Amino acid sequence: MKTNKIDNKFEVESAQMALDMVMKQGAQACRITMNFGIQNSFSALDGKLENLQNANDRNLYIQIISNGRYGAYSTNRLNKEELEKFISQAMHTTSYLTPDECRTLPPKEICWFGNEDALEQYDPYIKEMPPQRKKEIAFEVMEEIYGKNKKIVSVNTEYGDMLEYQYMVDSQGFEGDSLQSNFTVSAECSVKGRGNARSEGWWYESALHYNKFNPAGCGTKALKRALDKLNPKDMEGGCMNMIVDNTCSSRVISPIFQALNGSNIQQQNSFLLNKKGEKVFSHKFTLLDNPHWRGMSGSRYFDGDGIATRPMDIIRNGVVQTYFINTYSANKMGCAPTVESASVPHFSLDEFPEDMRNLTHTEMMKIMEKGILVTGFNGGNCNGLTGDFSYGIEGFYFEGGEILFPVREMNISGNIVSLWRNLAMVGNDARTCSRWLIPSLAFENVEFTGI
Repeated sequence: MKTNKIDNKFEVESAQMALDMVMKQGAQACRITMNFGIQNSFSALDGKLENLQNANDRNLYIQIISNGRYGAYSTNRLNKEELEKFISQAMHTTSYLTPDECRTLPPKEICWFGNEDALEQYDPYIKEMPPQRKKEIAFEVMEEIYGKNKKIVSVNTEYGDMLEYQYMVDSQGFEGDSLQSNFTVSAECSVKGRGNARSEGWWYESALHYNKFNPAGCGTKALKRALDKLNPKDMEGGCMNMIVDNTCSSRVISPIFQALNGSNIQQQNSFLLNKKGEKVFSHKFTLLDNPHWRGMSGSRYFDGDGIATRPMDIIRNGVVQTYFINTYSANKMGCAPTVESASVPHFSLDEFPEDMRNLTHTEMMKIMEKGILVTGFNGGNCNGLTGDFSYGIEGFYFEGGEILFPVREMNISGNIVSLWRNLAMVGNDARTCSRWLIPSLAFENVEFTGI
């Protein structure tokens, strides 16, 4: 595999040495995962450096299948003698566990055995970037707003970067690795309103490659979001249009992913149980997965079981196309495994007219004319079995396509299936710094409760 652009000799040799030790001690199957990571951060509070951090972490994760028993263990003690002793103790411990015939490696024929090019997730500049520049970025974002508005109470900014390498090998001959870098900056500020009222705003920018990393304006956006929320008004509830902006829209789709999860299907704790192949949602709802999308943080050639990923339909015109079933759940249900989860889920806009395929939440407000723009969620939950939900929200009331005032102490409630049957529009503004590419979303006939 052509992913490696770092010296990974130690990780590869350590993992393969551990695999050999486990198999020589009598295991029937084994998977070894070696993780290596470096994290750096510089944070500033109200114009002063508050904290800096550098952390290096290396961890070996061992999954043993021996005489029908399964045990999982981890260590960062990778000296040969210590590792051998650790594995011997792990094998001994596993022998006391209750047998579980469903614990197996996946069928070899569906595993990834490729040598494709890297998915463009690594920027070597992460190892060359001067610490002084990292500190400067945190303060440049701070200086955008600190002391610039008399309403500001506090400003916190942080620069962070991360390098993650993973190497996985198993007793069936699977071998694969992944390498990813990330550059992130965030800003959070609180501002004073009437009396003792406070509101907070935040923003972040993130990229896998430094030349696509744009921290400028992060502080300004955080301040604007805080100021916009000042002096909210109470509203009566009712059935209204709802637009969920791209900073929080993943909240209304995450229950669907939970319902598609193989473990929940196997335990019959899913509102999408026995719904594969059925039209459940609006015909406008088409959700795809492209795990080989280059330059995206969620892209991968294989999942945590080593199963090869592939582009796939998740929902097509409202029809459920797949479940995400790992090897263990598949064995429990007596079916074939798929992949454990979506990699880079994104929406198709083919179901919409040409003039509705490039919308942001601003354009959506103009089309829907009146309703609530949701910009954040405050607690709440969704019942995985029924799909019934209740979420606290924050956001703005809009009319005539224009925001009139912020709202407070409002909730939305209903059922996830009904919500997605009332899907009105899908935006084209997903934030590419997120693993899930979920854009702004518009729904009709959503039940709001207020004061």
